[in-house]
Amino acid sequence: MQSSSTKSDGYHPKYVSFLKQNRTKEQAEEIFNQRINDAKEVFEKFSLSFSDRKCPACGSNEKRGLELFHDKYGVVECDHCLTRFVNPCPSIEALTYYYNECSCNAMLGSLLRSRHGTGNQILSERTAFIVDLLRKNYVDKKLIKVLEVGCNSGIFLSELKDAVLEHIPDKQFEFYGIDIDRTAIEKNVDSEITLEAMSVESYAKSRSEKFDLILHFELIEHLADPFTFMKSIGAIMTSGGLHHFHTPNANGLDNAAIGYNEFRPLAHGIFPPMHLQAFTPMNIPSFALRSGFKLVQLDTPGNFDIDIVRNFLNDDKSIFKFAKEISDDYLAIFQEWLKVLGASSHMRVTLKK
Repeated sequence: MQSSSTKSDGYHPKYVSFLKQNRTKEQAEEIFNQRINDAKEVFEKFSLSFSDRKCPACGSNEKRGLELFHDKYGVVECDHCLTRFVNPCPSIEALTYYYNECSCNAMLGSLLRSRHGTGNQILSERTAFIVDLLRKNYVDKKLIKVLEVGCNSGIFLSELKDAVLEHIPDKQFEFYGIDIDRTAIEKNVDSEITLEAMSVESYAKSRSEKFDLILHFELIEHLADPFTFMKSIGAIMTSGGLHHFHTPNANGLDNAAIGYNEFRPLAHGIFPPMHLQAFTPMNIPSFALRSGFKLVQLDTPGNFDIDIVRNFLNDDKSIFKFAKEISDDYLAIFQEWLKVLGASSHMRVTLKK
């Protein structure tokens, strides 16, 4: 990656390349096309079972229709909190089929596993943040139990396990993961972590285990009922435990520049049957309070906005076309401003029970 300055003192941001850290253009096109094919297949098979729902963020039933997703899935905006969500919503049967039978999910799982043990920046930055979170918030705890919901094959948990062994050697940790994708669970990358094929709602009903830290990454936007999910998370947390997650920022530059019916390398905030609602820095705090949590921190550390817009925006009349015309040095500075303003691609949220 190119440095943003030749000066030797002070902080100088670096331009982060999506194509180097996430996926190539060829991979992006292949995954996108498969996503669309899978979306059409699910709609054709299950659309008659889709059902109307209230706003997943605030619970209001007042909404207005927006442009259909690829002329099929309905998309609406809540009149109360302006949350955008897919409605009618795919049924549990449709979502189970999508995550267990469709090709796109397997392709994404394979991409994730390819990053395991490679020092990938996405995993490294995520791991460093969680290690710091553990070090600062569990000073008096000797044994810390960590659960990742939607863990896939345990890629992140494995990275985190190795990191705490190195950086927090005076603590004991137990690592658990759950995911509804049984195939991914069967491909566990680390025998020292415990994985199980199960939803968090089922786990909360059938198990008595409590966790000090519960994690999920790019998951909550996938759920038909995120409010029940959040309540289930709370039910299996220790008192004062932390709930940390990432989710796309619907107000991020890449989502604003490239709509949900255009080609893009990452799924837009709205991308059914994958992404069923779009969260923002404005609706997350009220949603957290409604779900029984206090907001500890919220920021947008996404690194890929500029590179996505630069490489994948096809509309030369767009006000965002400047991204194609300025140097990496200035793009790096602009990316830092997006983070400060809460307008980069992903949100990083920590809540407390």
